[in-house]
Amino acid sequence: MLRIKPILPCPSIKEQVSFYESLGFKTIQIYTRPHPYAVVRYDSLELHFYVNKRLLPHENPQMCYIEVDDVNQIHEAFTTGLKRDTGKIPRTGIPRISKIKHLAEDRRFMMTDLGGNTFYIGTPNTAYSDPTFYRSIESVAYANHFETLYDLMYSKEDIHAAFTMWRKFFPADDINAMHAGDLDLAKILLVALDIHIQRDKTGSHSINDKLKELLSSHDTETPDWSRVLQQYNDMMSVE
Repeated sequence: MLRIKPILPCPSIKEQVSFYESLGFKTIQIYTRPHPYAVVRYDSLELHFYVNKRLLPHENPQMCYIEVDDVNQIHEAFTTGLKRDTGKIPRTGIPRISKIKHLAEDRRFMMTDLGGNTFYIGTPNTAYSDPTFYRSIESVAYANHFETLYDLMYSKEDIHAAFTMWRKFFPADDINAMHAGDLDLAKILLVALDIHIQRDKTGSHSINDKLKELLSSHDTETPDWSRVLQQYNDMMSVE
Protein backbone atom coordinates (compact mmCIF):
# COMPACT_ATOMS: atom_id res chain seq x y z
CA MET A 1 0.00 0.00 0.00
CA LEU A 2 1.56 3.27 -1.09
CA ARG A 3 -0.93 6.05 -0.43
CA ILE A 4 -4.40 6.73 0.91
CA LYS A 5 -6.58 9.41 -0.72
CA PRO A 6 -9.64 10.23 1.42
CA ILE A 7 -12.87 10.94 -0.52
CA LEU A 8 -15.00 13.24 1.62
CA PRO A 9 -18.32 15.11 1.36
CA CYS A 10 -18.89 18.85 1.26
CA PRO A 11 -21.89 21.12 0.63
CA SER A 12 -20.20 23.25 -2.06
CA ILE A 13 -17.24 22.35 -4.26
CA LYS A 14 -16.24 25.95 -4.98
CA GLU A 15 -16.33 27.03 -1.33
CA GLN A 16 -14.53 23.86 -0.22
CA VAL A 17 -11.73 24.38 -2.75
CA SER A 18 -11.42 28.05 -1.77
CA PHE A 19 -11.02 27.06 1.89
CA TYR A 20 -8.28 24.55 1.13
CA GLU A 21 -6.50 26.99 -1.15
CA SER A 22 -6.39 29.39 1.81
CA LEU A 23 -4.58 26.68 3.79
CA GLY A 24 -1.99 26.37 1.04
CA PHE A 25 -3.36 23.42 -0.94
CA LYS A 26 -3.18 23.39 -4.73
CA THR A 27 -6.25 22.51 -6.77
CA ILE A 28 -5.45 19.59 -9.06
CA GLN A 29 -8.92 19.03 -10.53
CA ILE A 30 -12.33 20.62 -10.14
CA TYR A 31 -15.60 19.69 -11.83
CA THR A 32 -18.78 21.66 -11.18
CA ARG A 33 -21.10 19.53 -13.34
CA PRO A 34 -22.74 17.12 -13.76
CA HIS A 35 -21.29 15.64 -10.56
CA PRO A 36 -19.29 18.25 -8.61
CA TYR A 37 -15.92 16.85 -7.60
CA ALA A 38 -12.52 18.27 -6.70
CA VAL A 39 -9.00 17.13 -5.90
CA VAL A 40 -6.60 19.23 -3.81
CA ARG A 41 -3.03 18.50 -2.82
CA TYR A 42 -0.57 19.67 -0.16
CA ASP A 43 2.88 18.16 -0.64
CA SER A 44 2.18 14.40 -0.86
CA LEU A 45 -1.28 14.63 0.76
CA GLU A 46 -4.17 14.41 -1.69
CA LEU A 47 -7.80 14.94 -0.72
CA HIS A 48 -10.88 14.32 -2.88
CA PHE A 49 -14.27 15.96 -2.34
CA TYR A 50 -17.76 15.39 -3.70
CA VAL A 51 -20.96 17.34 -3.11
CA ASN A 52 -23.66 16.02 -0.81
CA LYS A 53 -26.54 18.48 -0.68
CA ARG A 54 -28.07 16.73 2.33
CA LEU A 55 -24.87 17.02 4.36
CA LEU A 56 -25.14 18.74 7.74
CA PRO A 57 -21.54 19.82 8.50
CA HIS A 58 -22.05 19.95 12.27
CA GLU A 59 -23.24 16.32 12.20
CA ASN A 60 -20.53 15.01 9.88
CA PRO A 61 -18.67 12.16 11.67
CA GLN A 62 -15.82 11.88 9.12
CA MET A 63 -12.37 12.03 10.75
CA CYS A 64 -8.82 11.45 9.58
CA TYR A 65 -5.42 11.52 11.30
CA ILE A 66 -2.50 12.88 9.27
CA GLU A 67 1.04 12.35 10.49
CA VAL A 68 3.48 15.08 9.41
CA ASP A 69 7.19 15.70 9.88
CA ASP A 70 6.78 19.14 11.48
CA VAL A 71 3.40 19.97 12.96
CA ASN A 72 4.57 23.47 13.92
CA GLN A 73 5.36 24.32 10.29
CA ILE A 74 2.03 22.96 9.00
CA HIS A 75 0.05 24.78 11.68
CA GLU A 76 1.86 28.03 10.93
CA ALA A 77 1.19 27.67 7.19
CA PHE A 78 -2.51 26.88 7.67
CA THR A 79 -3.23 29.64 10.19
CA THR A 80 -1.23 32.24 8.28
CA GLY A 81 -3.13 31.46 5.09
CA LEU A 82 -6.52 31.55 6.81
CA LYS A 83 -5.80 34.85 8.53
CA ARG A 84 -4.52 36.36 5.29
CA ASP A 85 -7.61 35.38 3.29
CA THR A 86 -10.36 35.64 5.93
CA GLY A 87 -8.91 38.12 8.44
CA LYS A 88 -9.14 35.68 11.35
CA ILE A 89 -8.25 32.24 12.67
CA PRO A 90 -11.56 30.51 13.56
CA ARG A 91 -11.25 28.58 16.82
CA THR A 92 -14.92 27.62 17.12
CA GLY A 93 -17.73 26.75 14.76
CA ILE A 94 -17.26 25.48 11.22
CA PRO A 95 -14.69 25.79 9.79
CA ARG A 96 -12.22 25.91 12.68
CA ILE A 97 -8.61 25.20 13.51
CA SER A 98 -7.26 24.61 17.01
CA LYS A 99 -4.00 25.60 18.60
CA ILE A 100 -1.29 22.96 18.89
CA LYS A 101 -1.74 20.54 21.78
CA HIS A 102 1.10 18.65 23.44
CA LEU A 103 -0.18 15.15 24.16
CA ALA A 104 1.39 11.99 25.52
CA GLU A 105 1.90 10.45 22.07
CA ASP A 106 2.27 13.46 19.80
CA ARG A 107 1.90 17.18 19.23
CA ARG A 108 -1.20 17.87 17.19
CA PHE A 109 -3.88 20.29 16.15
CA MET A 110 -7.40 19.77 14.87
CA MET A 111 -8.84 21.25 11.71
CA THR A 112 -12.48 21.01 10.61
CA ASP A 113 -13.37 22.13 7.09
CA LEU A 114 -16.56 23.62 5.64
CA GLY A 115 -18.08 20.17 5.20
CA GLY A 116 -17.49 19.23 8.83
CA ASN A 117 -14.69 16.79 7.94
CA THR A 118 -12.25 16.75 10.86
CA PHE A 119 -8.50 16.20 10.55
CA TYR A 120 -6.09 15.57 13.41
CA ILE A 121 -2.65 16.63 12.23
CA GLY A 122 0.34 15.69 14.36
CA THR A 123 3.97 14.79 14.76
CA PRO A 124 4.92 11.83 17.02
CA ASN A 125 6.78 12.79 20.18
CA THR A 126 9.64 10.52 19.16
CA ALA A 127 10.64 13.31 16.78
CA TYR A 128 11.30 15.71 19.67
CA SER A 129 14.18 15.77 22.14
CA ASP A 130 11.95 16.58 25.13
CA PRO A 131 8.44 15.37 24.25
CA THR A 132 6.89 15.44 27.75
CA PHE A 133 7.98 18.91 28.87
CA TYR A 134 4.50 20.42 29.22
CA ARG A 135 2.89 17.22 30.52
CA SER A 136 5.34 16.33 33.30
CA ILE A 137 6.53 17.99 36.50
CA GLU A 138 9.19 17.05 39.05
CA SER A 139 7.09 17.45 42.19
CA VAL A 140 6.48 13.97 43.60
CA ALA A 141 3.41 15.19 45.48
CA TYR A 142 1.62 16.45 42.37
CA ALA A 143 3.16 14.64 39.37
CA ASN A 144 0.51 11.93 38.96
CA HIS A 145 -2.37 14.33 39.52
CA PHE A 146 -0.91 16.74 37.01
CA GLU A 147 -0.65 14.05 34.31
CA THR A 148 -4.30 13.21 34.89
CA LEU A 149 -5.26 16.88 34.72
CA TYR A 150 -3.27 17.36 31.52
CA ASP A 151 -4.69 14.28 29.81
CA LEU A 152 -8.26 15.14 30.76
CA MET A 153 -7.82 18.57 29.22
CA TYR A 154 -5.89 17.69 26.08
CA SER A 155 -6.12 13.97 25.29
CA LYS A 156 -9.74 13.43 26.32
CA GLU A 157 -10.71 17.07 25.71
CA ASP A 158 -13.05 16.86 28.73
CA ILE A 159 -12.99 20.43 30.03
CA HIS A 160 -15.54 19.84 32.77
CA ALA A 161 -13.68 16.83 34.17
CA ALA A 162 -10.44 18.81 33.98
CA PHE A 163 -12.05 21.68 35.89
CA THR A 164 -13.19 19.24 38.60
CA MET A 165 -9.65 17.86 38.79
CA TRP A 166 -8.28 21.40 39.05
CA ARG A 167 -10.58 22.10 41.99
CA LYS A 168 -9.06 19.09 43.74
CA PHE A 169 -5.63 20.72 43.37
CA PHE A 170 -6.77 24.03 44.83
CA PRO A 171 -10.07 23.69 46.73
CA ALA A 172 -9.82 27.29 47.90
CA ASP A 173 -7.93 28.70 44.90
CA ASP A 174 -4.96 29.28 47.19
CA ILE A 175 -2.18 29.17 44.60
CA ASN A 176 0.48 30.32 47.05
CA ALA A 177 -0.18 27.28 49.23
CA MET A 178 1.10 25.01 46.47
CA HIS A 179 4.40 23.48 47.56
CA ALA A 180 6.10 23.02 44.21
CA GLY A 181 9.03 24.53 42.35
CA ASP A 182 8.41 27.59 40.22
CA LEU A 183 8.71 25.74 36.91
CA ASP A 184 6.32 23.02 38.07
CA LEU A 185 3.89 25.64 39.31
CA ALA A 186 4.09 27.51 36.01
CA LYS A 187 3.24 24.35 34.05
CA ILE A 188 0.28 23.62 36.31
CA LEU A 189 -0.99 27.18 36.03
CA LEU A 190 -0.70 27.11 32.24
CA VAL A 191 -3.14 24.20 32.14
CA ALA A 192 -5.39 25.77 34.77
CA LEU A 193 -5.51 29.05 32.86
CA ASP A 194 -6.42 27.22 29.66
CA ILE A 195 -9.19 25.36 31.49
CA HIS A 196 -10.70 28.67 32.59
CA ILE A 197 -10.34 30.19 29.13
CA GLN A 198 -11.99 27.22 27.43
CA ARG A 199 -14.68 26.76 30.08
CA ASP A 200 -15.57 30.35 30.90
CA LYS A 201 -14.31 32.13 27.76
CA THR A 202 -12.14 34.24 30.04
CA GLY A 203 -9.01 33.66 32.08
CA SER A 204 -8.71 33.63 35.84
CA HIS A 205 -7.16 36.89 37.08
CA SER A 206 -5.43 35.22 40.03
CA ILE A 207 -3.91 32.50 37.86
CA ASN A 208 -2.90 34.96 35.17
CA ASP A 209 -1.32 37.32 37.70
CA LYS A 210 0.66 34.49 39.30
CA LEU A 211 1.91 33.30 35.93
CA LYS A 212 3.04 36.80 34.98
CA GLU A 213 4.79 37.07 38.37
CA LEU A 214 6.64 33.81 37.77
CA LEU A 215 7.63 34.83 34.24
CA SER A 216 8.89 38.23 35.38
CA SER A 217 11.05 36.66 38.10
CA HIS A 218 12.82 34.20 35.80
CA ASP A 219 15.03 34.49 32.75
CA THR A 220 12.72 33.76 29.83
CA GLU A 221 15.74 33.42 27.55
CA THR A 222 16.55 30.06 29.12
CA PRO A 223 15.06 27.06 27.25
CA ASP A 224 12.51 25.97 29.89
CA TRP A 225 11.15 29.40 30.72
CA SER A 226 11.18 30.36 27.06
CA ARG A 227 8.80 27.45 26.42
CA VAL A 228 6.55 28.55 29.26
CA LEU A 229 6.47 32.10 27.90
CA GLN A 230 5.76 30.89 24.38
CA GLN A 231 2.88 28.72 25.59
CA TYR A 232 1.50 31.55 27.70
CA ASN A 233 1.65 34.06 24.82
CA ASP A 234 -0.01 31.61 22.46
CA MET A 235 -2.75 30.92 24.98
CA MET A 236 -3.45 34.60 25.58
CA SER A 237 -3.36 35.61 21.92
CA VAL A 238 -6.64 36.72 20.44
CA GLU A 239 -7.23 36.27 16.71
